[in-house]
Amino acid sequence: MKIISWNIRGLGSKRKRLVLKEQLTRLRPDIVILQETKKQEIDRRLVASVWCSRFRDWVFVPSTGRSGGIVIIWNTQFVSVIDSEIAEFSVSIKIRGTSGADWWLSGIYGPCRQRDRGRFWVELAALYGLCGENWCIGGDFNVVRFVSDKSNGGGVTSSMRTFNNFINDTNLRDPRLLNASFTWSNGRENVVCRRLDRFLFTGGWEDCFPNFRQKALVRVTSDHCPIELDTSKLKWGPGPFRFENMWLEHPDFNRNFKDWWAEEHLIGWPGFNFMRRLKAVKGKLRVWSKEVFGDVAATKKLAEARIVEIDRLEGLPPTILFLFS
Repeated sequence: MKIISWNIRGLGSKRKRLVLKEQLTRLRPDIVILQETKKQEIDRRLVASVWCSRFRDWVFVPSTGRSGGIVIIWNTQFVSVIDSEIAEFSVSIKIRGTSGADWWLSGIYGPCRQRDRGRFWVELAALYGLCGENWCIGGDFNVVRFVSDKSNGGGVTSSMRTFNNFINDTNLRDPRLLNASFTWSNGRENVVCRRLDRFLFTGGWEDCFPNFRQKALVRVTSDHCPIELDTSKLKWGPGPFRFENMWLEHPDFNRNFKDWWAEEHLIGWPGFNFMRRLKAVKGKLRVWSKEVFGDVAATKKLAEARIVEIDRLEGLPPTILFLFS
């Protein structure tokens, strides 16, 4: 199972929803938790604008005016939700476990104002009582745990102590983020970075999903990185065939496609012939794409790696950053 948590900083922009849909189509999560939707209503049209599959359902917390808001969307083909709970700072779903153990997933968005944080921690403690030993919680806590979670250092605050006390009292696991130190940046010349976004889970949840990996994804269309929690085993072997939209923009594509399709002269059942032709064309497309565009997958990975590296360097102190220049 793949779960993505992302503070999207508003779903009002059509362009932002398009970028979000492209990312989710590529990443293919089973569940996505979006924070700061800034939407008082999440309807079918809005969900369809960010979720590619027609197999979908969702539950949400409305925003307060133009701030806040959380939505959890899931693929109903692979995720069976049997209960839900909506609160002020969180939305939770109870999921039917494939191995017989049901579990809860909570998406949270922590308050920015200090005066609201007392209610936030009380709500999370109540959620722990409701969800029990099979519980996973993810989102933007709007507070860090350690001084090392801040690029500009500083001291330990009361909010940090409260956060750590909550984790210790509930015995939650805080897994390592594999490829980043921070998940948010102010994007300014005097850069400030924080690790505000994370997943936490109980020991019972970890027993159900021992092969978990938590990593930060490429930061696009928001000042927060998406966080991915993947519980599936590592997959080996070739990936599925993917059609690239850029092929359609090449002036030779239509002519080449017609020629490739006409090259296969087969006799027999039409359905079988169609599949044979399709398989042959896919092979020719792969060869043509590599000749014309190069290794697209490697280029994408290289570009994403550069963005991740820029994010990493952004969080370094100026004295260390000088050594890389």
